[in-house]
Amino acid sequence: MYRGGVTTAKITGTAYGRPATIEVTGDTVMWRARPEAAENIVTTVHDVRFASWQVQRTSWVGIAFAVLGGVWIAGDGYIVGAVAFTIAAALIGVRFTRPRRRLVLEVGANQLVLDVEEGSAAAARALAKRIDRAITSGELPASPPTLP
Repeated sequence: MYRGGVTTAKITGTAYGRPATIEVTGDTVMWRARPEAAENIVTTVHDVRFASWQVQRTSWVGIAFAVLGGVWIAGDGYIVGAVAFTIAAALIGVRFTRPRRRLVLEVGANQLVLDVEEGSAAAARALAKRIDRAITSGELPASPPTLP
């Protein structure tokens, strides 16, 4: 979205088990969350030391159940092995269709972890790429961060 010639985005999700947002306006990034007390961090993409966009489509618990089912079937526990395989298939299928999307930002001494909602995934991925580009190129901010 463009506002006055400046790119803006709102990334929504959960952090600390509660709703949280990241608002991006140009190079300004504003994190709003509530761990114990309200947490509002305003910075630029240039001050973020690390950014990671992670999409997990693998259920490690499901894989463990599949291995366990194979062990039980090898030991002649066909019914228990079949149940373990059914549980494994369900867990792997759910994680594949509903991947875990996570945006991790490191700002100063803070590590911000946001479980991103599906609708905000493209904006979160773009923010992580933008921060990586600023880190690798060493570009400097044009102006200090401003509140949107």
